[in-house]
Amino acid sequence: MKQVKYSYCVDTTGHLINIKDMSSATRHDRKLMCLECGEEMVANLGTKKAWYFSHKADKACDGESYLHKLAKRRIREKFMSDGNFPITFVRNVPCQEFKQCPYRDEFECFERDVNIPSDLKIWNGNVLYDTCQEEVRQGEFQPDLLLTCSTKPEREPIFIEVYKTHQSEESKVASNYKIIETTKIKTEADIDDIIDRGFVEGQNCHTYKFFPRLPSIRKKDMPIDRFILWKNGAATVYRSIDYKVYCDKLNQKVERNSVRELNLNTKRCIDIYEDLIAKKQLNSYQIGLIYLVKKGMDIKNCILCKYNKFNSFYEDYICILYKDLLGAQSPKPKQSMANTCPRYELNQELMSYPLLEQEVSEVPM
Repeated sequence: MKQVKYSYCVDTTGHLINIKDMSSATRHDRKLMCLECGEEMVANLGTKKAWYFSHKADKACDGESYLHKLAKRRIREKFMSDGNFPITFVRNVPCQEFKQCPYRDEFECFERDVNIPSDLKIWNGNVLYDTCQEEVRQGEFQPDLLLTCSTKPEREPIFIEVYKTHQSEESKVASNYKIIETTKIKTEADIDDIIDRGFVEGQNCHTYKFFPRLPSIRKKDMPIDRFILWKNGAATVYRSIDYKVYCDKLNQKVERNSVRELNLNTKRCIDIYEDLIAKKQLNSYQIGLIYLVKKGMDIKNCILCKYNKFNSFYEDYICILYKDLLGAQSPKPKQSMANTCPRYELNQELMSYPLLEQEVSEVPM
């Protein structure tokens, strides 16, 4: 039978022994026993292979139970022997202006996977937890390890669960207890990682009912829609999907020769105007131009003309009179042609829609 190689065992006093602490001179000084089954073990200190403990007799021991017990034992000893036991929460953190910003985006306005360092023993000079007990019942549950505070017994405890073969039951996760559950322990190296780094959320553990204080973050790279009006009445829109203008420029113009610039919350405008004009929605050009006209600007632009209709062939708005006005072979007219067009007429249907000042903000010029 193939023997399992272990890096740890215990002596007759129950003291945990690492194979690295053995030597040829001390290997027979005391009786060594398996952490799982209690049977006698021997230290294999070869010169060609890594050192390890194995059962003295040819025995089939449960290696999975060994890892579970070893993890509980080593985490507890680490907690009780060191002054600190770090835990790093990894969370998505919103921009500090997320709640009040009208241009917020559920994805872009979050900093992803932000490390939030904390500690299970001491924080800001105060003792949080100083006791770690194994397999102690707490209410209806019996966690692998239970963290409590001896000076403040009323403080809510923390469960530490070692995931080897079974994850925490749903009733425990749904309870009000704070829980730290390791990711699946497959090897001794997985335990080493916890001992060396502490708990790191999403990497060697998962947490439940922890609500760490999030750091203050000001996002500056959320793309926004920017409407730009030129001197000739033509307009340009830099869409958020073009990644040309970001939220750090909300109050700064981006084009030197523009006469007006607007920030557009295009999606919210479109949601409100979704029934406009033959099943088509208001586009960013129309939103910006309507806003400025309603603000009193004298603008002529083909996009505002009543003869500018949606064409399913071009999948775009186009002047339905341009072939009669310019000739059958002429290209589509530019927006600025409205300044000289004899048939230009402001589309009153567009003008009938209310001003969306909450969805549009003017950039200081």
